[in-house]
Amino acid sequence: MRKVIFISTLVLLLGATGYIYWNYYRSFGEGYREGYFQKFSRKGNIFKTYEGECVQEGFGARSANGSINANYFYFSVVDESVADSLEKCIGKAIKVHYTQYLRNLPWRGDNYNNKNQEKGQYVVDRIESVTDVPNR
Repeated sequence: MRKVIFISTLVLLLGATGYIYWNYYRSFGEGYREGYFQKFSRKGNIFKTYEGECVQEGFGARSANGSINANYFYFSVVDESVADSLEKCIGKAIKVHYTQYLRNLPWRGDNYNNKNQEKGQYVVDRIESVTDVPNR
């Protein structure tokens, strides 16, 4: 009987560990995004995280009333040095590298499932390029 309880507990523990790793820690995707960097803040009640917003060229999805919206990219930043560099880039065109996770962890930033085109948590880990925006 003890052997059955031990094996059952071990299987449940391994299953829970696999689920947590697969959904919260495994990198689902990574890539690059570029756009006009317009907002950056540090927020949170318990875990203070850095959150940013870029406006990308082109158009996003249509809204419920049929109008066309701008295409935004919402992301979080974990690395303090990247956050310090991004603070100096507001109002400029940037290209960043991101890692996408299926689900968010509170200490890794916000989850913008309802705002980004693809679901998941986007964490920017480095800046590829920064250019000034010509006057429009």
